[in-house]
Amino acid sequence: MTTARTDATLRELATTALQGDRVVHLQRVVSHYRVPRPPRRRRPRPAVLPHGGRRPKPPFGIRVRDRLIDFLLWFLHPFDSLGELILMPFRALFWLCRSKEKRRRDKGLNGGWDSAAGGLAIAVHVWSGCVLAVGERLVGLVYVGEREAELAWTVPREEVAGVELADWDTHDEQQATLRWHFRDGSWCDVQARDAGWKSLVDALPVR
Repeated sequence: MTTARTDATLRELATTALQGDRVVHLQRVVSHYRVPRPPRRRRPRPAVLPHGGRRPKPPFGIRVRDRLIDFLLWFLHPFDSLGELILMPFRALFWLCRSKEKRRRDKGLNGGWDSAAGGLAIAVHVWSGCVLAVGERLVGLVYVGEREAELAWTVPREEVAGVELADWDTHDEQQATLRWHFRDGSWCDVQARDAGWKSLVDALPVR
């Protein structure tokens, strides 16, 4: 399948998921490491993605190794907790000494899970298959499977305050950290994959 055919198919699936809203921009995205993991009860289980959007199960040997590591971490947890208690005052002091801009940059999610940004952070927490679709009326996160798509999250386009390039992170033509700002004051970092993210930033400047 050619790239043009793939893009056309993807656009058609996204348009269907957005209930016919004409899609003007598509961007493949993944969750950003600065965004905390959502509570287990809120994590998505998309039907259109393999393994329900979860990471594929590794081979048996890898699973055994991971179990042993988990046991070791569990055994050492009390000592780790004691160390955290000792270091907590120093970390709090370090946090207060950082500039306001530095604290803003390090905060991948602002506004909580019930905010517009929180909804995006929850929806993008899958292994693969996420596409942000910007329509004329709506902005949505779409899970794209082999033959169908599933709308995971959506807001009216006017609720998006803009998209900011996190230029303090490494970026190039194929990937960048994009901070999505919303009218309720919340924001969420996502990792954009593939070319095209620059036009998205230009189309939705932060106001």
